[in-house]
Amino acid sequence: MFHYESNKNTNFLSQLHIINTRLMLTKLIRSMSYLFKYLLFIGLTLVFAQSDGKFSGEIKEAGLYYKDVAFDWKPPNKEFDLHTLDIGELRFSFSNMKLTHFDKINSEAAGITFSGPDFSMTDLTFQSNVRSRNWITQEKIRRLKKRESIPKEAIKLIVEASDLFILDHDTLPIDINELAIKKYISMETPPLNDNTWTYYLDLPEKIISKPTHLNLVPDRNSIMYDWNSRNFRVDSEQDSLYSLPLVDWKYEFKIKEIDQLFTSDLQLELEKDTMNFDLMMKKGQFKIKGCSFTAIPNDILDDRTKISLPDMMIETRDLALSGRFDKTPTLYRGGGLFRIRNFEIKIPKDLKEDPEIQSILDIMGIWNNSIMLRLLEFELNLLNQFTGDIKFKFHTAFMKISCIGDFSIRQNNSLKPVIYLHNTEIRIHPISLGIRKYIRNWEKDNGRTFTRKGGTIVLKLDGPIQNPNVQGY
Repeated sequence: MFHYESNKNTNFLSQLHIINTRLMLTKLIRSMSYLFKYLLFIGLTLVFAQSDGKFSGEIKEAGLYYKDVAFDWKPPNKEFDLHTLDIGELRFSFSNMKLTHFDKINSEAAGITFSGPDFSMTDLTFQSNVRSRNWITQEKIRRLKKRESIPKEAIKLIVEASDLFILDHDTLPIDINELAIKKYISMETPPLNDNTWTYYLDLPEKIISKPTHLNLVPDRNSIMYDWNSRNFRVDSEQDSLYSLPLVDWKYEFKIKEIDQLFTSDLQLELEKDTMNFDLMMKKGQFKIKGCSFTAIPNDILDDRTKISLPDMMIETRDLALSGRFDKTPTLYRGGGLFRIRNFEIKIPKDLKEDPEIQSILDIMGIWNNSIMLRLLEFELNLLNQFTGDIKFKFHTAFMKISCIGDFSIRQNNSLKPVIYLHNTEIRIHPISLGIRKYIRNWEKDNGRTFTRKGGTIVLKLDGPIQNPNVQGY
């Protein structure tokens, strides 16, 4: 009894300690928040405020500038590893900054107009030589295990059913049909209902699973389960992948140019307990040109992985929002554009030969190991704090998708505003034969037919963006 009460008292004290700790943390965070406000308030007041209640200032340009930056690093105890970084030019600056400050009866008001932060960088190159495992081989092993998971799980069910059958009948089952007929297994439920594998009993020696003609790899080796050792026999293909040595990787990341430019007008109204603000961003733009990543194992160019992003742009215009720093601001208007051109992924030859990847590439009509996104563009215009319109484009060699429509928004001072789509139309134009065939098979399997104009599928969307009402099939 005494031991129980001791534990109870200990738990109570622990909970009280946790509650006190939380209260202290809450007070600390709240105090830091107020401290930040007051420091900003005092700082602006000391810098800008005068006895007559008005102050103004101007800074033409301020920033940092670096040229021909170079670093290299060799990790300790890593004989083959070396990392280098080179940057041609790096700039970070503000310009045309104008500062104003006014005294009011119960508050202080500050205004800041500026261009920036402007950021530019040219000729960035990061190179890394690393001796490590071959991630291409690891990915092949992962995919091989995934393909084997269905038959291996099915064989485990067959083993359990066979043990139960022996216990009930004091004899071994003849075949899979006997187990199914006598209700020890069901061929209608997963994983036994998967028609890409078939199963055979050869007891008391082994259980065999063979791929059918519907399997992605119909000629692959069978999976064997040894009845006596109660283990799967070693797969020669997988075993050979595990035995491969480490690889000398050469990684290279390049950016030809980065440019960022913003022009903003920020108005602050500081009071004792609150800090209100109004932000007007006239124009903002962020660009990346000539970005690429390359990985080569053991200088084998056929197994080179390459990701190229020649052109990316993010643009904002006439963005207006206001609120308080302790609450979610309200967005009143603004426009934005996100665009990517000619984004390309080159798949290593060794990985392309994986049956699943090869099947996907065949559907998309890709034969040169290279997947290219010719255009990805998303444009949004918020006309006021309640309504706006959207445009979307997705262009590849195997499919084109476009979307245009209107939306309404309920911000409600929330980080997750409620968005509704109105009169939104999506057009899907399948180009490759494999994509068209895949869509036709989906329609056949699901008993539905998409609405088409010529060869283009047309869908209509209305309702909440998380779960809209779709018309067109």
